[in-house]
Amino acid sequence: MNYYETGVERIKNIDANLYIGISKKRYEELRSRGEYEADANLIAEYYRRVGVFLQFITKEAASIYIGMDMLLGFKMEENEWDIFLETCPNFNEIDIMLMKLISIHYLRWCSLLDARDNIALQFPDIYEPMIKLFERGGGRINTHHHELVSGFGAFSRSIYANRGDMTPFDISDVALENIIKEVELAEGYLADYKNGNLSENNCIRCGNKLLILPNLSDYGYQWYKIKCETKDCFDKNFS
Repeated sequence: MNYYETGVERIKNIDANLYIGISKKRYEELRSRGEYEADANLIAEYYRRVGVFLQFITKEAASIYIGMDMLLGFKMEENEWDIFLETCPNFNEIDIMLMKLISIHYLRWCSLLDARDNIALQFPDIYEPMIKLFERGGGRINTHHHELVSGFGAFSRSIYANRGDMTPFDISDVALENIIKEVELAEGYLADYKNGNLSENNCIRCGNKLLILPNLSDYGYQWYKIKCETKDCFDKNFS
């Protein structure tokens, strides 16, 4: 199969049931904190790849709504949305506009790859993090004011070229599952600690001891930092 056919198959295989009827649900009803941490890595890697692309075409920034194809001067057809929904009918009932828009631009990028566009060929996997996000069920994304928001926190609505200077994020399935596992370990460790179990736990990343550091906010709110003894290793805040 060519790039476009492969892309269509991936989009058509996204489980629409993961996204139908979720607009009024709380984030924690949909995904665990560990899954949202993995989602954040996927989005951060997409921003990094777009940053590299922006540096290449000497553009300072681009909106999350703008496709890479449009940055190269390609225009969308008036019936683009209709064609997309005919091609990928599983998206008919999904009401997440940004998810649909990114998917459309992904397929348009695939078409450019098949057409052997010189610039597209240098960035064949630029959309991979976002498509993987949708495939994994983390595509409940939208913009609020100037930010891209979901359960993972917030990203700037604009993607800046300096994002391309960041170290690549590992978005392999193994790396994403490890993110989920280490958060689940920390959550379980904290739950046991609150119940009076003071046994130790070790970091999944390096094997050294995890530390639970209780904190009290200025307003009397109790929260905890769980961090690894190893510098620059696991370090997260939990309530």
